[in-house]
Amino acid sequence: MHASAATEDVSPSTAPSLRRSRSYWVWLVSDTGQALGSSLQFFLVPLLVVIVSGSAAAAGTVAAVGLTGRIATTLLGGVLADRHDLRRLMVLSGLTAALVVGAMTAVLGLDLGLVALGALNLLAGVRAGLLGGASNTALKQVVRPDLLPTASAANQARDAAVSMGGPPLGGLLLGLGALPALAATAAAYLLSAAAALVLRGDFRPVRAAEPASVRVEILAGLRWLWARPELRRVMAVALLLNLGLNAAISTLLYHLATTGEAPARIGLVSTALGLGMLLGAVAAGPVVQRFASGWVATVGLSLAGLSMLVLPFVPGFWPILAVLTVGILGAPAANAAVLSYLMHQTPRSVVGRVMGAVELVGAGATPLAPVLAGFGLALLGLRPTLLVCAAVCLLAVGAVVSSRALRTLPRPDAWGPAAQ
Repeated sequence: MHASAATEDVSPSTAPSLRRSRSYWVWLVSDTGQALGSSLQFFLVPLLVVIVSGSAAAAGTVAAVGLTGRIATTLLGGVLADRHDLRRLMVLSGLTAALVVGAMTAVLGLDLGLVALGALNLLAGVRAGLLGGASNTALKQVVRPDLLPTASAANQARDAAVSMGGPPLGGLLLGLGALPALAATAAAYLLSAAAALVLRGDFRPVRAAEPASVRVEILAGLRWLWARPELRRVMAVALLLNLGLNAAISTLLYHLATTGEAPARIGLVSTALGLGMLLGAVAAGPVVQRFASGWVATVGLSLAGLSMLVLPFVPGFWPILAVLTVGILGAPAANAAVLSYLMHQTPRSVVGRVMGAVELVGAGATPLAPVLAGFGLALLGLRPTLLVCAAVCLLAVGAVVSSRALRTLPRPDAWGPAAQ
């Protein structure tokens, strides 16, 4: 049996804090390189398609193809994470991502056209689905169990910073040209691979007595997840809340775009959300350690859901931004509490498949959001569409409040021994 001990495997009384953990900082550099590369790539590829084809519809199609590739391979990526050394998968992820971005540069330089660029974006999505989850899965081996909530909260702050800074950085780089923009993206992925290469610790898988088929292993992971009532409810909440929130935000963006709002003001919607996430993430570390995880999740997710109910009745652009910022404040702490509890409770033998299932549920609702927003605006108008989005969010709030197993999750220090 391998990978049963975290990298800093000493007693809590003598072990270094997260701030002093070299392994965590190396992991964070690697994970941040991947996050920044993904953010830049997600921003750049549709714009590059527009440059090549002049068609916004083509840009949306290419982006959807990449997302489809990722969703279709996420569960298989969880099997790979449970079967193979996570550090090697992290290195391979960074290298292959940089290689795909390099190929995109060649496609643009040689003027090979839209089909080639779309095929590469599909390959990028498949790479993300198969290998992108290895880094998050490895966190369980990098830090001690009692530091997982703090590490998850820190990652929320990092994600908020990347989501706010990635698009402006991509726009600045694209202003210099497609080649510098793609070169910076590839460099971020290479940094991720280099940091993973020097990461210390045991990241080997737990050896199964008899190798099983991919289908059997996926089903085994899903069965383990389904057997936990609080985790089943988390999956339902994630699906509904992601759909409702993303659809509401897409509705606002589409409405502003179709009513002639300036692009700079439209961009402030994402800025307001990023600011709320960043402010909430700064407070998330102390919150998840001091308060019961069920309470943190209930309050944070309910605040996000109920803010969508207020949104249709808010007059004016700036009040809307204020509601978005306040509504999302509790999300980082809720995410940190739930995800760290999930990782703490999940054995190494199935953690890749479980995290893959969580990612699949979260991402699976994303393609439906713009569809709901677009058809809702066309058929119903702004306020009714936002009310439909709010109703979906309220279903998520109801799923949180009605789950005793989720509401009564204790503080991290009462979670018990970590699953190995």
